[in-house]
Amino acid sequence: MKSWRFAMHDIIELFRKELVCVACLKDNTVKVYISSIYRYSRYAADVKSFDPLKPKSSDLFKWLMFLKKTGTRFLRLGNYQIALKKFFIFAGKLGIIKYNPALDLIPVRKVKSTLNQPVSVKSACELLNSFDQSSWLGSRNFTIVSILWALGLRLSECLDLKIENFDPEYNRPEKVGALLIHGKGLKQRTLFVVDKLYDNLNRYLKLPESPSKNSNFMFPPKQHYDRPVSNDRVLKIIKQTAKEAGIKERITPHVLRHTFATHMYEKGVPAQAISRMMGHVSIEETAIYIHVSEDMKKRALNKITIPGR
Repeated sequence: MKSWRFAMHDIIELFRKELVCVACLKDNTVKVYISSIYRYSRYAADVKSFDPLKPKSSDLFKWLMFLKKTGTRFLRLGNYQIALKKFFIFAGKLGIIKYNPALDLIPVRKVKSTLNQPVSVKSACELLNSFDQSSWLGSRNFTIVSILWALGLRLSECLDLKIENFDPEYNRPEKVGALLIHGKGLKQRTLFVVDKLYDNLNRYLKLPESPSKNSNFMFPPKQHYDRPVSNDRVLKIIKQTAKEAGIKERITPHVLRHTFATHMYEKGVPAQAISRMMGHVSIEETAIYIHVSEDMKKRALNKITIPGR
């Protein structure tokens, strides 16, 4: 039993290096995958007593069911399953296994969370108007929230932005800039920054305290341009500002991403285009972010023509 644990530890740490140095995954993603595999290893050795390096597909299925029974959410279950698949792919590269047992697992179905309901335009505007733009911090926070809402970025994508990622000269006369987004899995996409967002971003970047070098992070802590403001700090800022503004709707960066997708869909933007803008690999993933209102449902029903009616 102990030999499994020591061997597993060494292989997991090699897997960590693979994720960091070869796959170039972000720190948070690496932490999720590594913690998932360590938890799986403990389950195999302490609960079910099977070799975690050479499980049957049924062993992996029973572990996922164990997690579900102990209250693990669907989203987290999906992360565990992805971690298993990647880990056993790596084990195959090392020659430890010939077949990846995680490939036989049925993908965990993603479900819409009731916590991520899109907010109204009124509430989003109230949140933006609550930031004191007479201060640099207020302008920074205003610009972060503007980008999250207007472009539907993941919070990590927004905070990873550097000055060099924004090209304000793409079409200055028409107020169109280009923003290079570094998404999941080293995927890149370019989004256009237009109209008010173009003006607001340029205004923020021209402030004396704002970062100016191409290598600087766009949204740093005050006068610390070598790193971005933290995810937790942005979450707290949005939560506190919304509370002070008397906004009853729940607003988080992820809720703003759902809001972007829903508002784009309501304006008639095709789901395929929304999917590309959000950096999704499939429309099915995008569908989770689009919340169809009761008004849209009624309008759709009114367009249905029934013969003889």
